[in-house]
Amino acid sequence: MNSTTPPLLAISVVLLMLSSAMPARAQDSGWETVVGDRSRQVQIDRGSIIESDNGAKVAWARVVMTPAEAATQGYTTIQALNRYDCRNRSFITVKRRYLDARNVVVREDVIDEQKPALIVRNSIDERLWNEVCKPPSMNDLAQLAAQADKAVAALASGSAVTQETGSVEPLGVAVETPEKAPVVERVAPARAEPPERKPAPVRDAGEPPVSIATPVPAPAIAPAPVAKALPVAPSKTPPPVAVKPVKKANRGTAPAAAKSPSAKVPPVPADAHWSYDGATGPEQWGMLRPEWALCAQGRQQSPIDIRDGVAVDLEPVQFDYRKTRFRITDTGTTLEVQPGDGMGIDLRGRHYALTHLQFHRPSQERVGGQGFPLAVHFHHRSADGRIAIVAVMLDSGGPAHAALQTLWNSLPLQPGDQYMPRTEIDLAGLLPEDRRYFLYIGSLTTPPCTEGVVWAVMQTPVAVADDQLQIFARLYPYNSRPIQASNGRLILQSR
Repeated sequence: MNSTTPPLLAISVVLLMLSSAMPARAQDSGWETVVGDRSRQVQIDRGSIIESDNGAKVAWARVVMTPAEAATQGYTTIQALNRYDCRNRSFITVKRRYLDARNVVVREDVIDEQKPALIVRNSIDERLWNEVCKPPSMNDLAQLAAQADKAVAALASGSAVTQETGSVEPLGVAVETPEKAPVVERVAPARAEPPERKPAPVRDAGEPPVSIATPVPAPAIAPAPVAKALPVAPSKTPPPVAVKPVKKANRGTAPAAAKSPSAKVPPVPADAHWSYDGATGPEQWGMLRPEWALCAQGRQQSPIDIRDGVAVDLEPVQFDYRKTRFRITDTGTTLEVQPGDGMGIDLRGRHYALTHLQFHRPSQERVGGQGFPLAVHFHHRSADGRIAIVAVMLDSGGPAHAALQTLWNSLPLQPGDQYMPRTEIDLAGLLPEDRRYFLYIGSLTTPPCTEGVVWAVMQTPVAVADDQLQIFARLYPYNSRPIQASNGRLILQSR
Protein backbone atom coordinates (compact mmCIF):
# COMPACT_ATOMS: atom_id res chain seq x y z
CA MET A 1 0.00 0.00 0.00
CA ASN A 2 1.61 3.25 -1.09
CA SER A 3 1.84 6.47 0.87
CA THR A 4 -1.02 8.07 -1.05
CA THR A 5 -3.62 5.60 0.19
CA PRO A 6 -6.33 7.50 2.15
CA PRO A 7 -6.20 6.68 5.89
CA LEU A 8 -9.83 5.54 6.03
CA LEU A 9 -9.32 3.26 3.03
CA ALA A 10 -6.18 1.83 4.62
CA ILE A 11 -8.09 1.06 7.81
CA SER A 12 -10.87 -0.58 5.81
CA VAL A 13 -8.40 -2.79 3.93
CA VAL A 14 -6.88 -3.96 7.21
CA LEU A 15 -10.33 -4.71 8.62
CA LEU A 16 -11.26 -6.67 5.52
CA MET A 17 -8.04 -8.68 5.76
CA LEU A 18 -8.82 -9.49 9.38
CA SER A 19 -12.42 -10.36 8.62
CA SER A 20 -11.48 -12.60 5.70
CA ALA A 21 -9.29 -14.62 8.05
CA MET A 22 -12.24 -15.13 10.39
CA PRO A 23 -14.62 -17.88 9.23
CA ALA A 24 -18.37 -17.44 9.62
CA ARG A 25 -19.16 -18.58 13.12
CA ALA A 26 -20.81 -21.93 13.37
CA GLN A 27 -21.55 -21.61 17.05
CA ASP A 28 -23.61 -19.08 19.00
CA SER A 29 -21.05 -18.71 21.78
CA GLY A 30 -19.88 -15.14 22.21
CA TRP A 31 -23.03 -13.59 20.75
CA GLU A 32 -25.21 -11.64 23.18
CA THR A 33 -28.65 -10.24 22.41
CA VAL A 34 -28.86 -6.45 22.57
CA VAL A 35 -32.48 -5.99 21.52
CA GLY A 36 -35.12 -8.08 19.80
CA ASP A 37 -38.75 -8.63 18.96
CA ARG A 38 -40.89 -11.49 17.65
CA SER A 39 -39.26 -11.53 14.22
CA ARG A 40 -35.60 -10.71 14.83
CA GLN A 41 -32.82 -10.62 17.41
CA VAL A 42 -30.00 -8.07 17.20
CA GLN A 43 -26.81 -9.43 18.76
CA ILE A 44 -23.18 -8.45 19.24
CA ASP A 45 -20.06 -10.59 19.49
CA ARG A 46 -18.20 -9.17 22.47
CA GLY A 47 -15.17 -11.31 21.75
CA SER A 48 -14.70 -9.55 18.41
CA ILE A 49 -14.40 -6.02 19.86
CA ILE A 50 -10.94 -4.64 19.18
CA GLU A 51 -9.36 -1.20 19.45
CA SER A 52 -8.79 0.72 16.22
CA ASP A 53 -7.35 4.23 15.85
CA ASN A 54 -8.33 7.66 17.19
CA GLY A 55 -10.85 6.37 19.71
CA ALA A 56 -12.56 3.93 17.34
CA LYS A 57 -13.44 0.28 17.91
CA VAL A 58 -14.32 -2.55 15.53
CA ALA A 59 -16.91 -5.24 16.27
CA TRP A 60 -19.15 -7.81 14.63
CA ALA A 61 -22.93 -7.52 15.03
CA ARG A 62 -25.67 -9.65 13.56
CA VAL A 63 -29.41 -9.90 13.01
CA VAL A 64 -30.95 -13.35 13.57
CA MET A 65 -34.38 -13.85 11.99
CA THR A 66 -37.14 -16.31 12.77
CA PRO A 67 -37.57 -19.32 10.46
CA ALA A 68 -40.72 -17.77 8.98
CA GLU A 69 -38.96 -14.57 7.95
CA ALA A 70 -35.83 -16.46 6.91
CA ALA A 71 -37.95 -18.50 4.49
CA THR A 72 -38.98 -15.31 2.68
CA GLN A 73 -35.54 -13.68 2.76
CA GLY A 74 -33.44 -16.68 1.75
CA TYR A 75 -31.07 -16.35 4.70
CA THR A 76 -31.35 -16.59 8.48
CA THR A 77 -28.55 -14.33 9.69
CA ILE A 78 -26.94 -11.05 8.63
CA GLN A 79 -23.51 -10.32 10.07
CA ALA A 80 -22.01 -6.82 9.84
CA LEU A 81 -18.47 -5.71 10.58
CA ASN A 82 -18.78 -2.16 11.92
CA ARG A 83 -16.20 0.45 12.87
CA TYR A 84 -17.57 2.60 15.71
CA ASP A 85 -16.26 6.14 16.31
CA CYS A 86 -16.57 6.33 20.09
CA ARG A 87 -15.76 10.05 20.20
CA ASN A 88 -18.13 11.33 17.51
CA ARG A 89 -21.10 8.96 17.92
CA SER A 90 -20.95 7.53 14.40
CA PHE A 91 -20.16 4.24 12.69
CA ILE A 92 -19.14 2.80 9.33
CA THR A 93 -20.22 -0.59 8.02
CA VAL A 94 -17.21 -2.22 6.36
CA LYS A 95 -18.66 -5.58 5.38
CA ARG A 96 -21.87 -7.65 5.51
CA ARG A 97 -22.40 -11.41 5.36
CA TYR A 98 -25.64 -13.28 4.72
CA LEU A 99 -25.78 -16.84 6.13
CA ASP A 100 -28.30 -19.66 5.78
CA ALA A 101 -29.59 -22.02 8.47
CA ARG A 102 -26.38 -24.09 8.22
CA ASN A 103 -24.25 -20.98 8.83
CA VAL A 104 -23.00 -21.11 5.25
CA VAL A 105 -22.27 -17.72 3.69
CA VAL A 106 -24.68 -17.26 0.78
CA ARG A 107 -23.70 -13.68 0.00
CA GLU A 108 -21.04 -11.23 1.07
CA ASP A 109 -21.07 -7.45 0.50
CA VAL A 110 -18.04 -5.21 0.83
CA ILE A 111 -19.12 -1.60 1.27
CA ASP A 112 -17.16 0.39 -1.31
CA GLU A 113 -18.53 3.87 -0.54
CA GLN A 114 -18.07 4.22 3.20
CA LYS A 115 -19.66 7.23 4.85
CA PRO A 116 -20.00 7.65 8.62
CA ALA A 117 -23.60 7.34 9.82
CA LEU A 118 -24.53 9.34 12.89
CA ILE A 119 -25.90 7.48 15.90
CA VAL A 120 -29.57 8.34 16.44
CA ARG A 121 -30.79 8.58 20.01
CA ASN A 122 -32.82 5.62 21.29
CA SER A 123 -32.09 3.58 18.16
CA ILE A 124 -30.71 0.07 17.73
CA ASP A 125 -27.49 1.62 16.47
CA GLU A 126 -27.17 3.50 19.76
CA ARG A 127 -27.64 0.25 21.71
CA LEU A 128 -24.81 -1.36 19.76
CA TRP A 129 -22.64 1.76 20.02
CA ASN A 130 -23.10 1.79 23.80
CA GLU A 131 -22.15 -1.87 24.05
CA VAL A 132 -18.97 -1.33 22.03
CA CYS A 133 -17.88 2.09 23.28
CA LYS A 134 -18.88 2.08 26.93
CA PRO A 135 -15.85 2.15 29.26
CA PRO A 136 -15.13 -1.15 31.06
CA SER A 137 -16.31 -1.49 34.65
CA MET A 138 -13.97 -2.41 37.50
CA ASN A 139 -15.46 -5.90 37.49
CA ASP A 140 -14.78 -6.23 33.74
CA LEU A 141 -11.17 -5.13 34.22
CA ALA A 142 -10.72 -7.55 37.11
CA GLN A 143 -12.02 -10.44 35.01
CA LEU A 144 -9.76 -9.49 32.11
CA ALA A 145 -6.77 -9.26 34.43
CA ALA A 146 -7.56 -12.69 35.89
CA GLN A 147 -7.83 -14.20 32.42
CA ALA A 148 -4.53 -12.60 31.42
CA ASP A 149 -2.80 -13.93 34.56
CA LYS A 150 -4.17 -17.38 33.81
CA ALA A 151 -2.87 -17.24 30.23
CA VAL A 152 0.58 -16.07 31.39
CA ALA A 153 0.74 -18.84 34.00
CA ALA A 154 -0.19 -21.40 31.37
CA LEU A 155 2.52 -20.13 29.05
CA ALA A 156 5.10 -20.30 31.84
CA SER A 157 4.21 -23.85 32.85
CA GLY A 158 3.66 -25.13 29.31
CA SER A 159 0.41 -26.69 30.41
CA ALA A 160 -2.82 -26.83 28.48
CA VAL A 161 -5.22 -23.89 28.54
CA THR A 162 -8.86 -24.52 29.34
CA GLN A 163 -11.25 -23.04 26.80
CA GLU A 164 -14.49 -21.24 27.69
CA THR A 165 -16.46 -24.25 26.48
CA GLY A 166 -14.86 -26.39 29.18
CA SER A 167 -12.77 -28.54 26.83
CA VAL A 168 -8.99 -28.73 27.13
CA GLU A 169 -6.74 -28.22 24.12
CA PRO A 170 -2.96 -28.22 23.66
CA LEU A 171 -1.24 -24.95 24.39
CA GLY A 172 -0.40 -24.19 20.75
CA VAL A 173 -4.02 -24.51 19.70
CA ALA A 174 -5.20 -22.31 22.54
CA VAL A 175 -2.79 -19.50 21.72
CA GLU A 176 -3.78 -19.48 18.05
CA THR A 177 -7.52 -19.59 18.62
CA PRO A 178 -9.09 -16.33 17.34
CA GLU A 179 -11.63 -16.38 20.14
CA LYS A 180 -8.90 -15.99 22.78
CA ALA A 181 -6.79 -13.38 21.04
CA PRO A 182 -9.12 -10.44 21.75
CA VAL A 183 -9.26 -11.41 25.41
CA VAL A 184 -5.54 -10.89 25.93
CA GLU A 185 -5.44 -7.79 23.78
CA ARG A 186 -8.36 -6.15 25.54
CA VAL A 187 -6.44 -5.89 28.82
CA ALA A 188 -5.29 -2.54 27.39
CA PRO A 189 -8.54 -0.69 28.31
CA ALA A 190 -7.19 -0.46 31.86
CA ARG A 191 -5.94 2.91 30.66
CA ALA A 192 -9.19 3.67 28.91
CA GLU A 193 -9.83 7.15 27.55
CA PRO A 194 -12.39 9.34 29.28
CA PRO A 195 -15.85 8.53 27.93
CA GLU A 196 -17.40 10.95 25.49
CA ARG A 197 -19.72 13.52 27.06
CA LYS A 198 -23.17 13.28 25.55
CA PRO A 199 -26.52 14.85 26.46
CA ALA A 200 -28.75 12.72 28.61
CA PRO A 201 -32.06 11.64 27.02
CA VAL A 202 -35.14 13.74 27.68
CA ARG A 203 -36.97 10.93 29.43
CA ASP A 204 -36.53 11.04 33.19
CA ALA A 205 -36.59 7.27 33.62
CA GLY A 206 -37.03 4.17 31.56
CA GLU A 207 -36.71 3.69 27.84
CA PRO A 208 -39.43 2.56 25.41
CA PRO A 209 -38.97 -0.71 23.55
CA VAL A 210 -37.16 -0.33 20.27
CA SER A 211 -38.62 -2.18 17.29
CA ILE A 212 -36.31 -3.33 14.52
CA ALA A 213 -37.19 -1.30 11.46
CA THR A 214 -34.55 -2.81 9.17
CA PRO A 215 -32.59 -6.09 9.27
CA VAL A 216 -29.22 -4.32 9.24
CA PRO A 217 -27.71 -1.23 10.86
CA ALA A 218 -28.74 2.06 9.30
CA PRO A 219 -27.12 2.19 5.84
CA ALA A 220 -24.96 5.02 4.64
CA ILE A 221 -27.08 7.58 2.85
CA ALA A 222 -26.63 7.42 -0.90
CA PRO A 223 -26.23 10.83 -2.55
CA ALA A 224 -29.15 11.95 -4.64
CA PRO A 225 -28.54 12.41 -8.38
CA VAL A 226 -27.24 15.80 -9.39
CA ALA A 227 -29.47 17.73 -11.76
CA LYS A 228 -29.11 21.14 -13.32
CA ALA A 229 -31.40 23.81 -11.97
CA LEU A 230 -33.70 25.60 -14.39
CA PRO A 231 -34.14 29.39 -14.30
CA VAL A 232 -37.54 30.63 -13.16
CA ALA A 233 -39.10 33.88 -12.09
CA PRO A 234 -37.91 35.31 -8.76
CA SER A 235 -39.50 33.90 -5.63
CA LYS A 236 -42.33 35.72 -3.88
CA THR A 237 -40.30 35.67 -0.70
CA PRO A 238 -40.18 39.12 0.97
CA PRO A 239 -36.75 40.69 0.50
CA PRO A 240 -34.56 39.46 3.40
CA VAL A 241 -32.24 41.72 5.30
CA ALA A 242 -28.57 41.41 4.46
CA VAL A 243 -26.37 40.46 7.38
CA LYS A 244 -22.65 41.05 7.40
CA PRO A 245 -21.12 38.37 9.63
CA VAL A 246 -18.44 39.39 12.05
CA LYS A 247 -16.12 36.45 12.50
CA LYS A 248 -15.24 35.98 16.14
CA ALA A 249 -14.16 33.14 18.37
CA ASN A 250 -16.57 30.58 19.75
CA ARG A 251 -18.03 31.01 23.19
CA GLY A 252 -15.39 30.30 25.83
CA THR A 253 -13.59 27.04 25.23
CA ALA A 254 -15.55 24.04 24.02
CA PRO A 255 -15.05 21.02 26.32
CA ALA A 256 -13.80 18.84 23.47
CA ALA A 257 -11.80 21.57 21.74
CA ALA A 258 -8.65 21.36 23.87
CA LYS A 259 -5.60 20.68 21.73
CA SER A 260 -3.02 18.25 23.01
CA PRO A 261 0.57 19.47 22.53
CA SER A 262 2.37 17.90 19.60
CA ALA A 263 6.00 18.14 18.61
CA LYS A 264 5.34 16.77 15.11
CA VAL A 265 3.75 18.24 12.02
CA PRO A 266 1.00 18.90 11.16
CA PRO A 267 0.39 21.41 13.96
CA VAL A 268 -3.25 20.30 14.33
CA PRO A 269 -3.40 16.86 16.06
CA ALA A 270 -5.38 14.11 14.37
CA ASP A 271 -7.93 14.04 17.18
CA ALA A 272 -8.50 17.80 17.23
CA HIS A 273 -12.07 18.97 17.65
CA TRP A 274 -13.61 21.33 15.11
CA SER A 275 -14.53 24.98 15.51
CA TYR A 276 -15.58 27.95 13.38
CA ASP A 277 -12.22 29.71 13.10
CA GLY A 278 -8.48 29.25 13.21
CA ALA A 279 -6.61 25.99 12.76
CA THR A 280 -9.76 23.92 13.37
CA GLY A 281 -12.13 26.14 11.36
CA PRO A 282 -14.30 25.19 8.37
CA GLU A 283 -11.47 25.40 5.84
CA GLN A 284 -9.59 22.71 7.81
CA TRP A 285 -12.44 20.33 8.73
CA GLY A 286 -11.75 17.92 5.89
CA MET A 287 -8.12 17.51 7.00
CA LEU A 288 -8.67 17.10 10.75
CA ARG A 289 -9.88 13.49 10.54
CA PRO A 290 -10.12 10.94 7.73
CA GLU A 291 -13.83 10.42 8.35
CA TRP A 292 -14.42 14.15 7.78
CA ALA A 293 -12.96 14.13 4.26
CA LEU A 294 -16.36 14.95 2.73
CA CYS A 295 -16.15 18.41 4.31
CA ALA A 296 -13.45 19.21 1.73
CA GLN A 297 -14.19 16.78 -1.09
CA GLY A 298 -17.99 16.51 -1.15
CA ARG A 299 -20.03 17.70 -4.13
CA GLN A 300 -23.35 18.14 -2.29
CA GLN A 301 -22.31 20.23 0.67
CA SER A 302 -24.41 22.71 2.67
CA PRO A 303 -25.19 25.53 3.14
CA ILE A 304 -25.70 26.99 -0.33
CA ASP A 305 -26.88 30.28 -1.78
CA ILE A 306 -30.41 29.45 -2.94
CA ARG A 307 -30.89 30.84 -6.45
CA ASP A 308 -32.82 29.96 -9.62
CA GLY A 309 -35.23 27.60 -7.94
CA VAL A 310 -37.81 25.78 -10.05
CA ALA A 311 -41.25 26.97 -8.91
CA VAL A 312 -43.64 24.02 -8.63
CA ASP A 313 -46.57 22.88 -6.50
CA LEU A 314 -44.62 21.14 -3.76
CA GLU A 315 -46.58 19.03 -1.31
CA PRO A 316 -46.67 20.84 2.05
CA VAL A 317 -44.44 19.49 4.79
CA GLN A 318 -46.66 17.77 7.35
CA PHE A 319 -45.46 18.92 10.78
CA ASP A 320 -46.28 17.01 13.95
CA TYR A 321 -44.79 19.40 16.51
CA ARG A 322 -46.47 19.73 19.91
CA LYS A 323 -45.83 21.04 23.40
CA THR A 324 -43.03 19.07 25.00
CA ARG A 325 -40.50 19.12 27.76
CA PHE A 326 -36.95 19.60 26.56
CA ARG A 327 -33.29 19.54 27.48
CA ILE A 328 -31.03 22.38 26.31
CA THR A 329 -27.26 21.89 26.00
CA ASP A 330 -24.43 24.33 25.37
CA THR A 331 -22.23 22.14 23.17
CA GLY A 332 -19.38 24.64 22.92
CA THR A 333 -20.25 25.37 19.29
CA THR A 334 -24.00 26.07 19.53
CA LEU A 335 -27.13 25.63 21.62
CA GLU A 336 -28.78 22.25 21.06
CA VAL A 337 -32.31 21.37 22.17
CA GLN A 338 -33.47 17.76 22.64
CA PRO A 339 -37.29 17.52 22.70
CA GLY A 340 -39.46 14.66 23.86
CA ASP A 341 -40.20 11.66 21.65
CA GLY A 342 -43.03 11.15 19.20
CA MET A 343 -42.74 14.27 17.02
CA GLY A 344 -41.61 14.59 13.44
CA ILE A 345 -42.46 15.46 9.85
CA ASP A 346 -43.76 13.76 6.72
CA LEU A 347 -41.85 14.90 3.65
CA ARG A 348 -42.08 13.43 0.15
CA GLY A 349 -43.73 10.21 1.30
CA ARG A 350 -41.31 9.49 4.13
CA HIS A 351 -41.67 9.98 7.89
CA TYR A 352 -38.79 11.53 9.81
CA ALA A 353 -38.59 11.62 13.61
CA LEU A 354 -37.46 14.88 15.22
CA THR A 355 -34.15 14.37 17.07
CA HIS A 356 -32.91 17.84 18.02
CA LEU A 357 -32.72 21.56 17.19
CA GLN A 358 -29.66 23.76 16.67
CA PHE A 359 -29.14 27.52 16.27
CA HIS A 360 -26.71 29.30 13.94
CA ARG A 361 -25.71 32.97 13.72
CA PRO A 362 -26.02 34.34 11.11
CA SER A 363 -28.31 32.05 9.15
CA GLN A 364 -26.22 29.57 7.20
CA GLU A 365 -28.68 29.64 4.31
CA ARG A 366 -28.66 32.51 1.83
CA VAL A 367 -31.48 33.44 -0.54
CA GLY A 368 -30.22 35.39 -3.50
CA GLY A 369 -27.06 36.23 -1.58
CA GLN A 370 -28.83 37.61 1.49
CA GLY A 371 -29.16 36.12 4.95
CA PHE A 372 -30.79 36.65 8.34
CA PRO A 373 -29.50 37.32 11.86
CA LEU A 374 -30.28 33.81 13.17
CA ALA A 375 -31.57 30.43 12.01
CA VAL A 376 -32.92 27.35 13.76
CA HIS A 377 -32.40 23.90 12.23
CA PHE A 378 -34.83 21.08 13.06
CA HIS A 379 -32.93 17.79 12.60
CA HIS A 380 -34.91 14.65 11.73
CA ARG A 381 -34.08 11.03 10.95
CA SER A 382 -36.12 8.30 9.26
CA ALA A 383 -36.32 4.65 10.26
CA ASP A 384 -33.86 3.73 7.50
CA GLY A 385 -31.30 6.34 8.58
CA ARG A 386 -32.05 9.17 6.15
CA ILE A 387 -31.65 12.73 7.44
CA ALA A 388 -33.97 15.69 6.82
CA ILE A 389 -33.40 19.22 8.13
CA VAL A 390 -35.99 22.00 8.25
CA ALA A 391 -34.40 25.46 8.39
CA VAL A 392 -36.30 28.48 9.70
CA MET A 393 -34.77 31.95 9.48
CA LEU A 394 -35.29 34.33 12.40
CA ASP A 395 -35.47 38.05 11.57
CA SER A 396 -35.33 41.20 13.69
CA GLY A 397 -38.02 43.80 14.28
CA GLY A 398 -40.71 41.57 15.76
CA PRO A 399 -42.27 41.23 19.21
CA ALA A 400 -40.84 39.00 21.92
CA HIS A 401 -41.22 35.43 20.73
CA ALA A 402 -42.70 33.15 23.40
CA ALA A 403 -41.12 29.84 22.29
CA LEU A 404 -37.69 31.41 21.83
CA GLN A 405 -37.90 33.09 25.22
CA THR A 406 -38.73 29.74 26.83
CA LEU A 407 -35.39 28.45 25.58
CA TRP A 408 -33.45 31.56 26.60
CA ASN A 409 -34.95 31.32 30.11
CA SER A 410 -33.28 27.91 30.46
CA LEU A 411 -29.79 28.68 29.15
CA PRO A 412 -26.97 26.50 30.57
CA LEU A 413 -24.51 28.48 32.67
CA GLN A 414 -21.36 27.40 30.81
CA PRO A 415 -20.23 25.38 27.77
CA GLY A 416 -20.71 21.67 28.32
CA ASP A 417 -23.64 22.15 30.70
CA GLN A 418 -27.23 21.10 30.06
CA TYR A 419 -30.51 21.89 31.76
CA MET A 420 -33.98 20.36 31.70
CA PRO A 421 -36.60 22.78 33.07
CA ARG A 422 -40.07 21.82 34.24
CA THR A 423 -41.68 24.09 31.66
CA GLU A 424 -42.77 22.98 28.19
CA ILE A 425 -42.11 24.53 24.80
CA ASP A 426 -44.46 24.69 21.83
CA LEU A 427 -42.13 23.87 18.94
CA ALA A 428 -44.81 24.65 16.36
CA GLY A 429 -44.50 28.27 17.47
CA LEU A 430 -41.06 28.43 15.86
CA LEU A 431 -42.54 27.77 12.40
CA PRO A 432 -43.80 30.54 10.07
CA GLU A 433 -47.48 30.71 9.19
CA ASP A 434 -46.56 30.59 5.50
CA ARG A 435 -45.18 27.06 5.07
CA ARG A 436 -43.83 27.45 1.52
CA TYR A 437 -40.27 26.21 1.25
CA PHE A 438 -37.19 25.52 -0.88
CA LEU A 439 -36.15 21.87 -1.33
CA TYR A 440 -32.74 20.49 -2.27
CA ILE A 441 -30.22 17.74 -1.42
CA GLY A 442 -27.26 18.81 0.70
CA SER A 443 -25.24 17.78 3.73
CA LEU A 444 -24.77 18.29 7.42
CA THR A 445 -23.20 21.71 7.99
CA THR A 446 -20.86 20.38 10.68
CA PRO A 447 -18.40 17.46 10.62
CA PRO A 448 -18.60 14.76 9.35
CA CYS A 449 -20.51 16.73 6.65
CA THR A 450 -22.58 13.67 5.69
CA GLU A 451 -24.23 14.11 2.27
CA GLY A 452 -27.64 12.97 1.04
CA VAL A 453 -29.46 15.22 3.54
CA VAL A 454 -32.87 16.52 2.46
CA TRP A 455 -33.10 20.26 3.16
CA ALA A 456 -36.45 22.07 3.47
CA VAL A 457 -35.73 25.79 3.91
CA MET A 458 -38.77 27.86 4.85
CA GLN A 459 -39.22 30.83 2.50
CA THR A 460 -40.74 33.15 5.11
CA PRO A 461 -38.73 34.20 8.19
CA VAL A 462 -40.11 34.44 11.72
CA ALA A 463 -39.75 37.89 13.29
CA VAL A 464 -38.47 38.01 16.88
CA ALA A 465 -37.41 40.78 19.25
CA ASP A 466 -34.02 42.42 18.73
CA ASP A 467 -32.94 41.77 22.31
CA GLN A 468 -33.68 38.04 21.86
CA LEU A 469 -31.27 37.99 18.91
CA GLN A 470 -28.65 39.79 20.99
CA ILE A 471 -28.84 37.14 23.73
CA PHE A 472 -27.63 34.46 21.33
CA ALA A 473 -25.07 36.87 19.84
CA ARG A 474 -23.48 37.25 23.28
CA LEU A 475 -23.02 33.48 23.48
CA TYR A 476 -22.01 32.80 19.87
CA PRO A 477 -21.15 35.87 17.77
CA TYR A 478 -20.45 33.63 14.77
CA ASN A 479 -21.15 29.91 14.37
CA SER A 480 -22.00 29.39 10.71
CA ARG A 481 -20.26 27.47 7.95
CA PRO A 482 -19.40 29.48 4.81
CA ILE A 483 -21.47 29.05 1.65
CA GLN A 484 -20.60 25.94 -0.37
CA ALA A 485 -20.67 25.43 -4.15
CA SER A 486 -24.06 24.31 -5.46
CA ASN A 487 -22.47 22.31 -8.33
CA GLY A 488 -25.60 22.50 -10.46
CA ARG A 489 -27.96 20.98 -7.91
CA LEU A 490 -31.68 21.14 -8.58
CA ILE A 491 -33.58 23.45 -6.22
CA LEU A 492 -37.36 23.23 -6.03
CA GLN A 493 -39.51 25.93 -4.47
CA SER A 494 -43.17 26.20 -3.54
CA ARG A 495 -45.16 28.68 -5.58
